Amino acid sequence: MTEIEGHLFIVHGRIESVIHDAALVPVDQAYDFNSIWAPLVGTRPPLPLKWKERGYGRIKPAPDRVWAVSIGNGLDPYEEVVGRIVGAMQRIELRRDAYPPKRGTGTLPLVAVPVIGIGRGGFGSDRGSVLRMLVEELTRAARELKLDVVLVTPDPAVFAAAQYARRRLTVKLEPGLERRARELGTAARAGQLAVLMGAGVSAAAGLPSWHGLLEELEGDLNINYPDASGVPNSIDRAELIERADKKGFQQRIAATVNAVSHPSLLHALLAGLDCHEVVTTNYDTLYEQAVRATDREIKAVMPWNSAHGAERWILKLHGDVDHVQQIVLTRRHMVRYDAANRPSAAVLQSLLLTKRLLAVGVSMTDDNVIRLAHEVQAYRDEHQEGEHGTFGTVLDTDGDDIRAKLWDGQLDWVKLEAESGLPGRRAQELFLDRVADHAARDSSWLLDQRFEGLLERDEDRRLADEVRELYRRIPQRAGDKWAPLLQRLEELGASSGERVRVRRREDQRDFR
Repeated sequence: MTEIEGHLFIVHGRIESVIHDAALVPVDQAYDFNSIWAPLVGTRPPLPLKWKERGYGRIKPAPDRVWAVSIGNGLDPYEEVVGRIVGAMQRIELRRDAYPPKRGTGTLPLVAVPVIGIGRGGFGSDRGSVLRMLVEELTRAARELKLDVVLVTPDPAVFAAAQYARRRLTVKLEPGLERRARELGTAARAGQLAVLMGAGVSAAAGLPSWHGLLEELEGDLNINYPDASGVPNSIDRAELIERADKKGFQQRIAATVNAVSHPSLLHALLAGLDCHEVVTTNYDTLYEQAVRATDREIKAVMPWNSAHGAERWILKLHGDVDHVQQIVLTRRHMVRYDAANRPSAAVLQSLLLTKRLLAVGVSMTDDNVIRLAHEVQAYRDEHQEGEHGTFGTVLDTDGDDIRAKLWDGQLDWVKLEAESGLPGRRAQELFLDRVADHAARDSSWLLDQRFEGLLERDEDRRLADEVRELYRRIPQRAGDKWAPLLQRLEELGASSGERVRVRRREDQRDFR
């Protein structure tokens, strides 16, 4: 098994939208925090030990472990700010064994870092150079300290620019995995990828697996089995749970699920793909939280809302915590599922026929999902001519060879551990990070003068200057015929260059 190395993940979202073991937060020289950090630092965080000497320090202990990093007076070179960021990470590494990683055994501690300094920190007008330096140093520190780092930003342009800055530093996956990641990312970028999420995604946030949930409910209700051979299958166990607490078992499930409030890294990576059609068997709302952290919105949660006109929607096959009475758990629910939820089932089947489906955290043991997929395969065999290939990709973290054979020809079954040489759950994180990189579709930083530091070649910078000059000339010939070109140049960031000098002056006065 290959040794696990520290890795820099890049996520479109907010720090509080990703479960982490430690977080870094910027603060100015006067130790005044921007109000946006109040959910992390509180109202009056204490001054850390040796603050004036180091410029960084811990302000909240475990389990939150929040560290403040000074951005100075707005005139310090960014190299000094990065040095403080790395210094804080080194102190976190020294205490890594004192606290178990929140993502579970076998994982590395995860440190969440915003793009420090570009808001009101004095460096907003030079975002390209900041991102290049920050990404390089975080990548190096993650590997040397054997920490995972997640660079988090809610700004789509900064997210895409950070992905670009990381590409020349990225170690690619094994060829077969890299090819699949590129294909899935390309499908996501084209709007042709849909996602099916199962319990494995939410387990990474701290929720119990399906079997773990049953065990927890059995413990609460004092349901015991005389010996291992007497333990019934999962569906029968669920039936016994319902009989033991017919009126309250769904509320018990909701209470367990609601105890976890922060999405996992997997939720955040999937939200960054911006797939407009998502189906899940999970009861939680963590994926919806991760999407909201990108400043996007899921317009419809089916089956309770209509998806007519909704750009993004999610289908809950088994109910959720906001609709407790419709939570599906027992054999009775499963038997009645088709009659009660046939339109929902048809939605999943239509995705299998019209999109590429990426199944994450799914074992493909759910009887209803299996039946629906087999019906789609029978339909294809009956009506479609020629070779029609697989209709989805399953990320298998457990190495289920038997199930892979059962789905051969229908699903591209990716055995992550065998193909990567890494533990399956680790390989899944790295794989989805590569998919997100290939899926990055926002280029609004390209002509934005604040990101010019990412354009390393002189000819690229000259070309960007010429295109911005073209943008400035177009309004002089205002007319409908030029509107499409003007709009596209604005989408690529051309309009921001005219405000850079003003922002530079503002950044020097108002920093964080």
